[in-house]
This record gives sequence, structure tokens and C-alpha cells, in this order.
Amino acid sequence: MKILSLKIRPELAQIIESIWWFESGVGIPSSDSSIVVPHSSAKLIVPVRGKLKTEEFDLTREYPISKILVTGIWDHPVSIRSSDFQINTLIFRFTTIGGYQIFPFPMHESTNKILYFTDIFGKSADKLEESFSNTNDPYQISDFIQEFLISSKNLLNRENRIVNYVVDQIQLQRGQHFIQDIFEDIGYSKRYIDKLFLSYVGVSPKLVSSIERFQSIYKTWAKTDILHFQKLGLLDLYYDQAHFIKEFKKYTGQTPGRFNSNNNQFGKLFYKNL
Repeated sequence: MKILSLKIRPELAQIIESIWWFESGVGIPSSDSSIVVPHSSAKLIVPVRGKLKTEEFDLTREYPISKILVTGIWDHPVSIRSSDFQINTLIFRFTTIGGYQIFPFPMHESTNKILYFTDIFGKSADKLEESFSNTNDPYQISDFIQEFLISSKNLLNRENRIVNYVVDQIQLQRGQHFIQDIFEDIGYSKRYIDKLFLSYVGVSPKLVSSIERFQSIYKTWAKTDILHFQKLGLLDLYYDQAHFIKEFKKYTGQTPGRFNSNNNQFGKLFYKNL
């Protein structure tokens, strides 16, 4: 299995966090737990060669090739499976504030869901998918999709400075417990900010904060294999060890010890070069 990082167009630099080309000559090995943990942003996933499957709550779904999939923010882990032969997949990871500037619907409609791009954008999305249906070139496919995203961004021309500011502060604090201070600083109620976040992000500020805190741990684990949060120097992000274990299990489905003993190379790949 390997990952290739692709270039992001300058017009989308504040909207797209990363673009990855994933390929494997044997699919995703069955020995790999292939757990994808929550991330505080939407994604586009394009199975170019070989079919992807998701396993969630004992329910398996299979997705066709050359169809662009849209996922919102998830609040629980999902396992990804694939065909047992060559698989090529293109993955766009948006920033937390990127999704609402692209998609013409309240972002909570995509939370914990996988949608088809064509169901959102109709005939224009059909034409986009047709344009790369006969190529396996990741650069060409990425260029086609980025051009479409730029057009959608310009057409919507949507920005919410309140949401942007709160997200920025949460990420600067790495999800520490100062959300109420942020609300008081900008002079808006929790109820109002929660309402904005459901529309523009898809989940509450509290959940974004929790995911960001967890990601601080997870990113370090993916690079170092260290899961003990005291060794990571991230003790201040959690109340205590019980709090850490509870949130870790929420987002991985397993305790830290069990998770660390399982093979999850697929889950690590997307953090190696961050």
C-alpha cells in the first residue's frame, strides 16, 4: 500500500487540506483492521480502480468505481474494505470550513453519511465523472475535480466569519476546554453558535473540539506508535486517564491497548506526511 500527495490549486488552499492518491496491488489486506477514525471535515472519495466497501455497525456497503462519494463529519470509526486486487482511490480531505463553501446544502445533511456527488450536483456531476471514466491518471482526475470545485465555490460565494473564527480558535487550542470563553469573547450565545455550526460544519463546536483533541493524539501515534498520552506530552488535553480512554474508545471502537496491538497500517498512511 502506498500514498501519493497531490498538489492543491491556490484557489482551494483554504478549502482543501490534502489530496491523496491511494494504491495497492492487493487491495486493503484482510489482516489490516483498516479503521478510519473521525476527522473534523468532509471528504471526497473516488474509487478509480477496484471497489471500496465500508463496514459500520455490522452493515457492509459497496461503492462503484468512477463515482465520486461525499462524506461529512463522522462521530464514530468506520472500517474500509476493498476488492482483493489492484485498487486506486483518490481522496480529497476538506478543511473544517471547506465543505460549506462547496456544497449547496446544510452540512448536517452529510453528517455520518456517504452521498453520491451526482445526487448533489446532478447533470454537471455526471459530465465530470464521464470526463475521467477512462483514465487512471491521478493528476488528470484531480485537475478535473478541482476545476469543478472552484466553479462551485465561486458560484456559492459563501463565507461565515463567525464560524471560521470559532473553528480557528478551537484548532489553535487543540480542542482544549475553552469553548465557552470563545463564545463570550465574540459575544454570541452557545445556542446561536451551535445552530451555525450544524449548518456550516455539520456538528456542534463541542464535537469539533473533541475530535481535534483526539486527532492530536492520533496523528502522533500514526508517526511514532506511541499511544501513552503522558509520553506524548498531551496530558493537558484531557481531564485524566479515564477521560482519555473514554474518548479514545469512542473514536476507534477500542481501548488504547487493544488498538495499538492491532494492525492498522491503512489508518496510519494518511498521517505519515502531515
